[in-house]
Amino acid sequence: MKMFLTLTLLLLSLSSMAETGLYISSGKRFDVTDVEGAMKEVLDGSRARYINIFIHGRGKHPEKGLGVISEIEESFGVKTIMFHWPSWKSAVERPVGNAISSAEDLSKFLSELNAYVRRHPLKMFGVKLNLLVHSMGNIVFKEMVENYYHPGDFKANLFSNLLINAADVPARDHAGWVDRIDFSKENYITYNDNDIVLFGSELLDKFSNDYEDYEGTRLGRNLDKAVKKNKSDRSSNAKYLNISKLASRGHRHYLVEDKKKFAELKSIFTRMFKGRSPYLNKRDGVYKVKDNIYYFRHN
Repeated sequence: MKMFLTLTLLLLSLSSMAETGLYISSGKRFDVTDVEGAMKEVLDGSRARYINIFIHGRGKHPEKGLGVISEIEESFGVKTIMFHWPSWKSAVERPVGNAISSAEDLSKFLSELNAYVRRHPLKMFGVKLNLLVHSMGNIVFKEMVENYYHPGDFKANLFSNLLINAADVPARDHAGWVDRIDFSKENYITYNDNDIVLFGSELLDKFSNDYEDYEGTRLGRNLDKAVKKNKSDRSSNAKYLNISKLASRGHRHYLVEDKKKFAELKSIFTRMFKGRSPYLNKRDGVYKVKDNIYYFRHN
């Protein structure tokens, strides 16, 4: 009996890893089109003012992501709905194919979310939605924007803030898809030249000949050098936050230790998770501005 229960739990875990879905911090799962169900749980018993949609990166999800969204909720006082996609193959493989094939389901989810907001103006009055796309989750998002979204499909300013964080997608030609985004009030792209996870991801390119379009210098790391080398344009549809001097070798920039050295970083994400703009001045450590690029360092 014990062996049977163990195998059953294992199979359920593998099944959840192999398909897309929506999760909330309690661990409850919903189909990608069941926005009514997910929002009912999130809004039930409380007047949530801030709801973050989280698209996770590579890893053994949804278990890993459930811990992340619980931390986000505790650290920032926001509610979170996670879009889960099958994000794990092995320690030396990037599940690029899985990310690409999950883009259609992401489109279905965001379409239903858009419809929900239109259907329930009273429920959503005063509620700020934000979209956090992390690491390889940006492959899912990029594919959705390029292949399943037509400008004008979603409500303008559906999201207060879109945060493209530590993006594990190529820096080259990124302006083409970022320029298509018209459903968020503000778009931010964070990058850290010292990101150790993206450094490792670039090394994995050497072990695979598949999906070469997703190889090369990442959008979330060494962006300045990549743009200069490839003579490609940055997007005028986003603000770029160079947090290299704030984030050390970190990758998950939105969750950091509660220490003085991370105070500026915490302030940036606190404001963005609550639908506000970060302080893009000396208050939060901006020491240089070049066009729409903001460079941060410790005060």
